[in-house]
Amino acid sequence: MAIILSLFVWLRPVSVNALNYLIWKCTTTTQTETGNIVYQGAHIHYVSYGHGDPVLLLHGGLSNKLSWFSQIPWLVASGRRVVLIDTRGHGDSTAGNSKLSYSIFAEDTLLVLDRLGIRRTDIVGWSDGGIIALLLGLEAPQRVGRIVAISANFEPSGVIPETDRPHDEARNSLLNKMIDWLRSLWSGAGERHAVLEAEIKELWRTAPQLDHADLQVITAPTMVITGENDIIDLRHSSELAQMLANGKIEIVPDAGHAAPITHAGQINQLIASFLNIEPAM
Repeated sequence: MAIILSLFVWLRPVSVNALNYLIWKCTTTTQTETGNIVYQGAHIHYVSYGHGDPVLLLHGGLSNKLSWFSQIPWLVASGRRVVLIDTRGHGDSTAGNSKLSYSIFAEDTLLVLDRLGIRRTDIVGWSDGGIIALLLGLEAPQRVGRIVAISANFEPSGVIPETDRPHDEARNSLLNKMIDWLRSLWSGAGERHAVLEAEIKELWRTAPQLDHADLQVITAPTMVITGENDIIDLRHSSELAQMLANGKIEIVPDAGHAAPITHAGQINQLIASFLNIEPAM
């Protein structure tokens, strides 16, 4: 028990936000709609909470919709209809028979919005979710209100290369097995995680491929958020915001690529201000 309490304190405020989400999930009486759409062999899972103007939350690659645990409760409490999607292959969505691409992710997203009767929505996208949001702003502008793109790149060169690490030296060690288990839990893919990880990393190597002309066509008001220590190069993020027709940038001090979790307070305040909703508590 002492170890558990020590971890809880050490991981604050992440642990507090996770606990708040679990309490909210178990006690909320808000209207909830869940379902799946079927497209190109995949079952795409979605959840919708509440009423009001919609806001769509799109998670990053190798994670799932529950990565928004620090945002869901207060967004619902603010009176917004909160929609979450598990990207194909992630969480409760299956991979289907199409090669994974940002275009297919965007098509899946539009079909979910159609199913829910949502003609236009604000979008908050994190990492791959931010890329999907930008693609929707380019290809389906009539469906997009405002965009919050967190730690998103518009071409592969925007990602800072990982330093070489001897990660595989003891692949059979208990520690690496634990790391692999946590990764499969985070993606929600379970036994499918290794295949999904290989496909997503290949996608990251070659995509997205948006040029300046593409970005200038995106007219939706867009806030680009990046962490000071993000794996997305700061100059790349600045270029993204500058090239967008109606973009701005916010840099979160000391944050990395996981800012919606590690720096949820700052992220929530930025989202609330940009989307003109009640400030996050």
